[in-house]
Amino acid sequence: MDIRRLNAEFALEIVSLFSRVYGQTYANPLFYDSSRLTDALATGALKSVGALTASGDLAAHMAMVRSPGASSAELGNTVVDPAFRGEGLAWQVGAELTAWCRELGHPGYLHYPTCDHAIMQKQSVKRGIETGLMLGYIPAETDGRVSDRSDFKRQAATIVYEPLARGEPAAGFLPGRYRELIMSLQEQTRLEREWEECTGSEGERSSFTWQIFERRGLARLEVSSVGVDLKSYAYPDLPCLQVDFLMSDPALETGIEYALSQGFVFCGWLPGFRENDVIRLQRVDLTVTDLDPDVVNPGAKNLLELIRETSV
Repeated sequence: MDIRRLNAEFALEIVSLFSRVYGQTYANPLFYDSSRLTDALATGALKSVGALTASGDLAAHMAMVRSPGASSAELGNTVVDPAFRGEGLAWQVGAELTAWCRELGHPGYLHYPTCDHAIMQKQSVKRGIETGLMLGYIPAETDGRVSDRSDFKRQAATIVYEPLARGEPAAGFLPGRYRELIMSLQEQTRLEREWEECTGSEGERSSFTWQIFERRGLARLEVSSVGVDLKSYAYPDLPCLQVDFLMSDPALETGIEYALSQGFVFCGWLPGFRENDVIRLQRVDLTVTDLDPDVVNPGAKNLLELIRETSV
């Protein structure tokens, strides 16, 4: 196999691969839109690595993206043609993408192994640290599942941070509720952080943006600064909701308490996910979500227990 960084000319091949493996069930619509995919690859908004057969067919794919201002990249969108599974292609394209990530100067990257695959979870902690658990992140329909069958529910994915370098020291505010947890995770990542107590007061209005992922059934509220309006905010009627609090906001702790009062629970710590670290909370539709995901590593098991203890 030829492991190669893919340019915009491979957009149609990438769409074809995702269609062969997932039909029309993959949650990210970008990988079904060759025009958007061409633009993303051409501009570098998406960086893809593929495995090519001797005849030039695409057999495996993995991609990297980065939020504006973020120090950490995100790696994912991994797919392997069933005809070539068992050859270690996912690890090979992953190794090349990791090398690319390192070349770009990222101190680490985030990725999200599905709890459907124990081997991916086990592999992820060989060098990575589980810093979160996203319940209901994977739609029931993915990979040919049928959503109206009671034995198929929305599945979880872990949040894993894989350090590549020490990175630059950073400062942020740390809520007392999660202080011990995040300091423990930080120690494992070996990232340098200078934490302050959350002593700031919220403003009248929050500063935030929305991300809506319709195919995934997910809405994510990205909060840069907490305002009083967040206390009674009305969220979309979707099966998976996430709130990301930027850890440079001194009113962070108040925002977290607002979200907890509305049924949200801890989800994860995402180092360098935006222009600062992020604390993510989550709320899921309990009727369509697998609340007992098959987590296999001690870190994820501890996080699941924390989530259960604070859930309704």
